[in-house]
Amino acid sequence: MSRARIAFALVLVAGVESGCANLSWHWPVLPWFSRGSGTASASAPVSGERPQGERYADPATMVERGFEMARSGRPLAARDLYERVVRDYPDDPVRAGALFGLGLLYADPAGSLRDYRGSYATFGRLLAEHPRSRWDADARLWRATLHELLAREEETARLRSQLQRLKRIEVDLDRPR
Repeated sequence: MSRARIAFALVLVAGVESGCANLSWHWPVLPWFSRGSGTASASAPVSGERPQGERYADPATMVERGFEMARSGRPLAARDLYERVVRDYPDDPVRAGALFGLGLLYADPAGSLRDYRGSYATFGRLLAEHPRSRWDADARLWRATLHELLAREEETARLRSQLQRLKRIEVDLDRPR
């Protein structure tokens, strides 16, 4: 891993550990899923919900729509769309983009779906099932960052437990006999 990526990972971990008080996180704007890429559906609904009976043309459009939903604050709809691509298109290479989107949803520190372990597992699944996808470098970076974050959370939980035990011992020692 390059030094720049390691530095980025450490900055991200530090931001998450500090409670993200000064970190403003936004969904990335991905150039290969932009309106001008030719994969966007001009008739895609603005609300994020599909009208009854409307079908997306292909899984690439579904993944693009999932990114749009996530960026516009509709993570549940984005998750449902990503999961549908993962479930319904097992051999399509665009499935890697859906797994990446799911990983980002679960890694979003301010999101309602925040699940760092789930994100770590999702990025691992992406790397295992699509090892040479366009997402593999980013997925490796996210996994490394999440690994550090999870290790710090475990260490914090262990230290809190020790602190509580020491407080109980102190209370016992301060009692008059």
